[in-house]
Amino acid sequence: MKKILKEAKHFIGDIIKNWISIKDIIDEGFSNAKFSDNVVILVQGYSRSVKSIALNLRDPLEKEGFNVFVFNPGSSINKNIEYTSKKLSQFVEKVCEKSEVSRVSFVAHSMGGLISLYYLEKLGGNKRVKKIITAGTPFQGTRVAYLGIYTRAARQMIPKSSFLKDLMKDLHYANKIISVRARKDQIIKPKISSILEGAKNIEVDDVGHVALIRSDELMDIIKKELK
Repeated sequence: MKKILKEAKHFIGDIIKNWISIKDIIDEGFSNAKFSDNVVILVQGYSRSVKSIALNLRDPLEKEGFNVFVFNPGSSINKNIEYTSKKLSQFVEKVCEKSEVSRVSFVAHSMGGLISLYYLEKLGGNKRVKKIITAGTPFQGTRVAYLGIYTRAARQMIPKSSFLKDLMKDLHYANKIISVRARKDQIIKPKISSILEGAKNIEVDDVGHVALIRSDELMDIIKKELK
């Protein structure tokens, strides 16, 4: 129980920060590898800040030669996932135009994986997406979402929600997804919720939900799958 509460604290701990809208950072999105056409967009989770995913993944990926952009939807916890996915769609078009590429890959944490999947399946994202790597995404929902039931996004992540039922029905492009789950994840309940039928599913040891995005295991998977 203590482990669950500790991870839950991290899960909702940045909520207040996320109510403060951060300006769109697309112009800061260019990496040092400006001539690389291997573009990766980072998509944040439910309550983690844009800075969190950027600090943990952006620099290491740039050093590997990826052209990295960070999707910044501002405050998204009280917006539904469909809304944020539409913002992602707009962002992808800007990135493709600015970086002169036709397709991109995503690395998405937690709810960010649902945002990315909705874009892929419902908004024509299959034309733009090469691969999506999700880390700790509750494809079948998580009981921990009840802790944030006062927000729209959390309600959509409750197991068997109407949103999830609709999203998971007749998936056409799950083969573009690599779903990474952590054996010690205390936020995704049950843990098998991160398993997506039709996707490549990988389990890693010794990390939890939050630590997954800064783990060496995830970085190794990203390099292997996206290079």
